[in-house]
Amino acid sequence: MNAEAKWHGGAAETRANLLIADDDMVCRIALSSQLEPWFHVVAVAESATEAIELAEKHRPDIALVDVQMPGGGAREAVPGIATSSPDTRIVVLSSDESTRDVLELLDAGAIAYMRKGATVAEIAKTLTTALEVTPHQRQGRTMPRSPSLAGGAASGAGGGAS
Repeated sequence: MNAEAKWHGGAAETRANLLIADDDMVCRIALSSQLEPWFHVVAVAESATEAIELAEKHRPDIALVDVQMPGGGAREAVPGIATSSPDTRIVVLSSDESTRDVLELLDAGAIAYMRKGATVAEIAKTLTTALEVTPHQRQGRTMPRSPSLAGGAASGAGGGAS
């Protein structure tokens, strides 16, 4: 893990490195600031192309990627990140949850799918759970179950990212 050590009262706490990709500036800023207690945000992108470039440069432990973005959205970003930074776990965030789209993104390399509107705590929990997925589990698509992981996508109400 490319994690950053953060000191709290003499004890080190390790936070995973996170890339956030969303074309909505307000959403990028909100997610960055609200997820900072759990993760070290190493980069933010506003397009699929930029997300792939930043993933290759920073090699984050995890990426949170919006489905709808310029440059092809998650359909381009997910396989691009999976190729350019193969150890990066990818969680997709969107307001759309068609089963076909979710399955396509999981097949392209995403670990989990979350609906926009999930609370920050739900997003942090899903990202943390996704970090626990091993390469073997990723190949077989058998992952730890969580209400907000694909197959039971979170649809949290209010107070979350949009």
